[in-house]
Amino acid sequence: MKKLFTTLALILAAPLVLQANTAMAETEKTKQVVYHINKADMGTIKAALRNVTNHINSPSGPETRIEMAVHGGGIAMLTDALEDPQLQAAIDNVKANGVEIKVCANTLRGKNLDVDEDLYYTQESDIVPSGVAHVADRQMEGWAYIHP
Repeated sequence: MKKLFTTLALILAAPLVLQANTAMAETEKTKQVVYHINKADMGTIKAALRNVTNHINSPSGPETRIEMAVHGGGIAMLTDALEDPQLQAAIDNVKANGVEIKVCANTLRGKNLDVDEDLYYTQESDIVPSGVAHVADRQMEGWAYIHP
């Protein structure tokens, strides 16, 4: 009798286990990473763009949602790009591959920068109220955090 109940329990539980495994596999397909860019050093900025490009080209790249959160000194990535074709190409490449660049509104106000005139390839929809809060929010949502 015990054997019958055990077999019946396994038969009833099997679909639930399969459903849980399927849900887990779907979750694993969507990886999320936020790259934190807050230094004006152009070497660091270019290294960060190379890191993101390498991430895009990695085996997990197609499964990964990537954002770059830019604030403080990191805004140089977008201001300097107006005059730097190499920097433009790197930004164009990551954006063409689905990377979103989120820009801090506090930094724009503090540095008196205009989205349309002073930043390369940036739209109003790219602006977040606070870059540092955006990074923290992403971390609390379970995003991986990288600070090149």
